[in-house]
Amino acid sequence: MAAPYARISSGFLVSQVFFGLATSLFDMYYALHLQQVGIGPAGVGQIFSVGFIVMAVVVLPLSAVTDRFGLEPSMVVSSFGFGLTMLVMPLFDRFAAQLLLFAVNSVAAAMMLVSVNAVVGASVPDEQRRLSLFRHGFVAFLAASAAGNLLGVGLAALGGSGDYRSELLLSGALALLIGVARAMMWQRGAVRSAPAGGTLSALRDAVREHGARLGELLLLAGLVGGAGVLAIRFVPLLVVNHLGLDEQWLGWVLVADRVASVVGIFVLFPLMRRGGVFRVAGWGMCAALLFQGLGAAATGAALFLLWYLLRQGSHYAQMPVLDHTANLLAPTGVRAFVNGVQRMGIFVGSAVASLAYGTLMDQGAYRTAIVLSGVLSFLAGLLYLRRARAQRRVPVAVGEPVAR
Repeated sequence: MAAPYARISSGFLVSQVFFGLATSLFDMYYALHLQQVGIGPAGVGQIFSVGFIVMAVVVLPLSAVTDRFGLEPSMVVSSFGFGLTMLVMPLFDRFAAQLLLFAVNSVAAAMMLVSVNAVVGASVPDEQRRLSLFRHGFVAFLAASAAGNLLGVGLAALGGSGDYRSELLLSGALALLIGVARAMMWQRGAVRSAPAGGTLSALRDAVREHGARLGELLLLAGLVGGAGVLAIRFVPLLVVNHLGLDEQWLGWVLVADRVASVVGIFVLFPLMRRGGVFRVAGWGMCAALLFQGLGAAATGAALFLLWYLLRQGSHYAQMPVLDHTANLLAPTGVRAFVNGVQRMGIFVGSAVASLAYGTLMDQGAYRTAIVLSGVLSFLAGLLYLRRARAQRRVPVAVGEPVAR
């Protein structure tokens, strides 16, 4: 018996709100905190890269364990682990400590992201309803991120000491509430939304039957992750070091970033219903190269931010599409594994790109880093367009309707 949709959807949306609040504050201040304690852009890139590498290495084993152990308990335990490590990180300054804590946090994040997507995918079998829930969850995340960045602006106006520990501790406290909200998706019901029971034979069957498309999903996710990590992790360094703006301006830029992303979702998703999910996603990603090239060539902060925000509007709609694509390919019993393939691609792409962006920024080549991100977006767009052409001939997933 499937779990009640209201319980799953409400818990998922509330958890996305806390996820947005917590990570927006963390992303706004963490790189600046590392820089403030003497870790430069190259070191920041190395920390982020190690975190993503750890996630890439552990995500598939964790996904297999999650399918066997149970999706809901894995989701709740990993969510609390994610919040706890975020709460501890600002208490340490040394590079080695940050590297270790960020790696541990990344393990929890990998299991959390895979398991929550799998719970939603297993609990909402209707394709359109599931895509709608992923979309609304992402909008909730972005709206909460904007609120978190506004809070960050207020904290910057009240503070001014250059010590970002209190902001990071607040982000950790909010992250612990993610686990509370995720527990709402499990403990209030008498039935399990996604029974455990993934087997090695089911994993082998999934790889044998869907290997080519899983490989394409891995590559696509890697390109999207590599392109997006510039905005997710490095925009504070771009705004403060490259544009020369202060922390309050950084907060306003991040608020505008979230607004542009939400607008992009509400513009692109109706177009996807009419023109096809993969076709519209592909052209949106291809357009990102144009916007980032113009942003890299811009001579002033205002023009750079204009093109950057247009890029965000065209790029951020890709995450619900990736989640949807992974669940289209997921047979019963290995849903976490297939979501793990998608996440592994994101993590590998983000790890490699983080090293590249950090090295380029350490050398002052901020414009080159911006263009590189645009090129990765363009390549992802080409893969989406290839899938759009292929789906005219072959169903996207066995037993499921073609995504339109």
